[in-house]
Amino acid sequence: MPRPRSYIPYGKKEVSLTPAIVLLNVLIAGVLFLMLFFIYRYITSEEEAPPSRTPPPENNANTEADNIPSEDPEPIITTTPPPSMTRATTTPPETGSNDAFVFIPGDYDKEFFANNLFIGDSIMTGIHLYGHIPAGNVFAKVGLNLVSVLTTEIDDETVLSKAVRMKPARIFIMLGSNEIGYSTGADMIPRMLTFIDTLKNKVPDSEVIVLTISPVTAAHEQSRPENMEDINNYNNLLKEASSANNFFLIDVGEILKDSTGYFAQEYAESDGLHFKSGAYKAILSYIQFTIENS
Repeated sequence: MPRPRSYIPYGKKEVSLTPAIVLLNVLIAGVLFLMLFFIYRYITSEEEAPPSRTPPPENNANTEADNIPSEDPEPIITTTPPPSMTRATTTPPETGSNDAFVFIPGDYDKEFFANNLFIGDSIMTGIHLYGHIPAGNVFAKVGLNLVSVLTTEIDDETVLSKAVRMKPARIFIMLGSNEIGYSTGADMIPRMLTFIDTLKNKVPDSEVIVLTISPVTAAHEQSRPENMEDINNYNNLLKEASSANNFFLIDVGEILKDSTGYFAQEYAESDGLHFKSGAYKAILSYIQFTIENS
């Protein structure tokens, strides 16, 4: 009896797969898999590679607006402290000493000045308008000078009554810019000494610290009565008076100057007299640094 064959539909041929065909199909599938794998690796490596384009440089233009504190990084200044940075009874480091001050403008602690009183004219008003010192810790007014400071009232309070009420740990005085254009340093020093003595009598536990007045720009000097010769002369007389009368003087004016001896543009407002926010940050950090290292 003949051997039965499997049923094959009409029109179809019986196909048998040889081992060679099977192996060929496996090789083709393997080659396709490898090709797809390398294509995938190439694409993903391109996506993960860092861009070769160099980023544009930062814009260092001064964009400081009125009453907006400047956040530009400040330069590092290394300087040997002059006698005026310490008490008159303290001997400053000798020339060539390794005990140099390393001062970084702008780095100051607001808590350090929490119970301090700042006295001054329109220049000093900016110290609270820019938010560096609370308004309650400032006695400052446009036009204030060494003649009017004892009689002027701000918010129904004189400088003496404010000092007695506050009993501040320190009192900082920056006065003279409103007189320098029409009065001599020799006339101004006695008025400063009288003011200091009056404060010490009223608040004997408060330390009175005098700040030198700030420089002006060369452009300001050309059009206004304030000039660097008179300013430097007054500040030098203040230094001599601090030695003779044993009061603390900090020469903040020096750190605001450029290489020519005038008010540095990075700190000066457009009028060449008043301060940008960065100038207040610089003098506050300088004051704290000087006191902590004196």
